[in-house]
Amino acid sequence: MKIGILGNGQLGQMLESSVTDLNDLEISLYDLRAHEEGKLNAFINEVDIVSYETENIPAHIVELLEPVEDKVFPSLKALKVFQNRLLEKNALRAAGIDTADFCAVNSLQDVHTAIETLGLPIVMKTTTEGYDGKGQFVLRTPEDAEPAWNTIGSRELIAEAFVPFLRETSVIASRDRDGNINVWPMTENVHHEGILRYSLYPAAGLSEEKAQIAERYIRDLANSLDYVGTITLELFETEQGLVANEVAPRVHNSGHWSIEGAEASQFRNHMLALSGKTLGNTESKYPAVAMLNVIGEEDSSIKADSLSNAYRHSYGKEARPARKLGHITVVADSVEERDLTIDALVDVMPEGVWPAKN
Repeated sequence: MKIGILGNGQLGQMLESSVTDLNDLEISLYDLRAHEEGKLNAFINEVDIVSYETENIPAHIVELLEPVEDKVFPSLKALKVFQNRLLEKNALRAAGIDTADFCAVNSLQDVHTAIETLGLPIVMKTTTEGYDGKGQFVLRTPEDAEPAWNTIGSRELIAEAFVPFLRETSVIASRDRDGNINVWPMTENVHHEGILRYSLYPAAGLSEEKAQIAERYIRDLANSLDYVGTITLELFETEQGLVANEVAPRVHNSGHWSIEGAEASQFRNHMLALSGKTLGNTESKYPAVAMLNVIGEEDSSIKADSLSNAYRHSYGKEARPARKLGHITVVADSVEERDLTIDALVDVMPEGVWPAKN
């Protein structure tokens, strides 16, 4: 079976490398940055299944996939829903998942209306594109309305009521063509300047009740869309419970720990789901695991090579500020050992980001 992946960045490369031992699967990566219609059509015709490493696929490319939508996984329906934050919020609520209150914004007057309706502070985002904190503006006073519109306006936006959260978490699952779903343990995720810096398993103090709610959420969401592949649900943990933040219809940065840390990685199960094979076990192989992002420069990550319980992944990218260049997975027999190892690698993060101060 030939599987084509739209995108040849680090996610596409990790999808490909996750199944190198399976001789009956042939993987091809398509460079979206060098897109040509004829080249894409040839690529589509050469493969049995088309998938993608990111939901940020231009509309004109999505249109080219519509004639072959029966071999696109996750489906074009799911892709289009999760490309648009308004459609995404509505899909979450339709699946019975709590979200922040929200409203559409298409003008400066709509910004003022959102402030009156939702109160302050509010988070305003572009409905399409935008990741790692891009395309967002936090409004704290009524006077922020015009600067917010001038900064990210002149296009459809979504205004979301601010959620007073204790921490950010995520739950990741893979669903196969027969509707079987395997879910990875939840992680606690810590961001800095809108970019994920590290993820921790286990998420300290997470109640079994909340873990079960998160698993129900992602199962219900995947089933509601007849989803095939790996899907990620980012959640705010609050005093009252869990509130959905965003969905990624793909493998996710907070799940990179699963390459060394779980029995089957999020990447492998995505490929197994697409190809009709049995999903792998998603349990952690270790009592404690962490994933540290390497951002901006890689020199500080080299120390990981000297540690027996740390695995360094370089994406082979040119260094520049705020760019994800790689990640490090830490595996440990205890939370204490994990955290001591992170202490030794603390230089990969900005000062004060580790440990998180709640």
